[in-house]
Amino acid sequence: MNDVPQEPGAEPRKLPPPVPKVDPTPGEPARSEPAFSVPPGEPDAEWLAKIRLDRNPLLEAARPLLRALADMPEKLDQLTGDLLRNVIATEVRAFQRLCEQASIRRDHTLAARYCLCTALDEVAMRALSNHGGQNNVGTWAGNALATIFHEDTKGGDKVYLLTGRLMQGSNEHRDLLEVIYRILSFGFLGRYAHGSDGHRRHEAVRQRIYNEVMAGREPVPAALSPNAKSTARPKRASFYDFPVWITVTLLSLVLLAMWGYYKYELVTRAGEIQKQIGDIVRMTPPPAPPVLHLKTLLENEIAAGTVSVDEDTHHSAVTFRGDAMFAPGGASVQPSMGPLIAKIAGEIAKVPGKVTVQGYTDNQPIHSNQFASNQALSEDRATQVMQMLQSDGVSASRLEVVGKGDADPVADNSTPQGRAQNRRVEILVTP
Repeated sequence: MNDVPQEPGAEPRKLPPPVPKVDPTPGEPARSEPAFSVPPGEPDAEWLAKIRLDRNPLLEAARPLLRALADMPEKLDQLTGDLLRNVIATEVRAFQRLCEQASIRRDHTLAARYCLCTALDEVAMRALSNHGGQNNVGTWAGNALATIFHEDTKGGDKVYLLTGRLMQGSNEHRDLLEVIYRILSFGFLGRYAHGSDGHRRHEAVRQRIYNEVMAGREPVPAALSPNAKSTARPKRASFYDFPVWITVTLLSLVLLAMWGYYKYELVTRAGEIQKQIGDIVRMTPPPAPPVLHLKTLLENEIAAGTVSVDEDTHHSAVTFRGDAMFAPGGASVQPSMGPLIAKIAGEIAKVPGKVTVQGYTDNQPIHSNQFASNQALSEDRATQVMQMLQSDGVSASRLEVVGKGDADPVADNSTPQGRAQNRRVEILVTP
């Protein structure tokens, strides 16, 4: 009985030993004793009986031609090639006769013969080309086996087309598919002999045939040597063997999961942002810090020339004329200035910030036992005003006194009017 096809990727197994020699049909020349012929001693009747009893009679009948295909040398000279073609042609005729005698389906016989002739032509011309280039192929190409028996030279494509049709009814054509599987395993590439992915596509077809053939086979019988350990290496899984629809389904599920995750993140973050926006809308802004409006408060005094006010968003400065506030050469504040200073102190107490009281004099030296210099006079005057502000409600921690003497004049000290302007006290409020 024939063994089942080896799994794709494993080393091709040699076919059984040579089959019995078959006599030529009437009218044909006698065949020589090629390496592929039937050894003497096994008559046609015994071989025919063996074919009929085999699980795959078509494969058993094709065994000599498959052996010729598997044992084809890598290089072949033209003379040997001509002799070999004649021997193989004789074996092809013997194959057809045995199939007819074994009552094998004629369409299977013709299809197997076509595929065998095409494959033998290809591997033989490849060996001839390896020996002497394309010029060495001419004789075989002009008298190829497929041309002799089928008048066809397009087998490189038609074998695969035929295989595709047979696969549509694999149960009916399983024996023929097994023969084609052996042909593809013994060196035939056909239209896939060229191209970057030709071998991969060829292997894919071979794998499909193997699967179809094995699907209809009974389980493998128990091993003759149960304890034997196989040295065959398992076929590595290939990316190209993975079904496309499974790949597409998995990628779709991954993309759907990613979309759901990012959608959830987007909705969550959008809700947080909307909540923050709502909190901002509902948020009450802090009250603006109180601002001094001394110009408005002291507009009458400003009009009378008693004080002058300079204020903006960063500071407020009230300047008192020294002659109106103090007696000449003295540091005591005139009683009439008390209400005015109290009014200013009340406003300053309402706002935060530092309060600096600065005293100034003109450049005329002072002649007094009480004050040693203009600096001392200016500092004492500033101190008097600071004490009045403190007593009227301004915190002492905010107050600072600076005596500047005749520094920083605002007018010309050479005239009485200028010296009068330089004798002054300033209350400066800064944030």
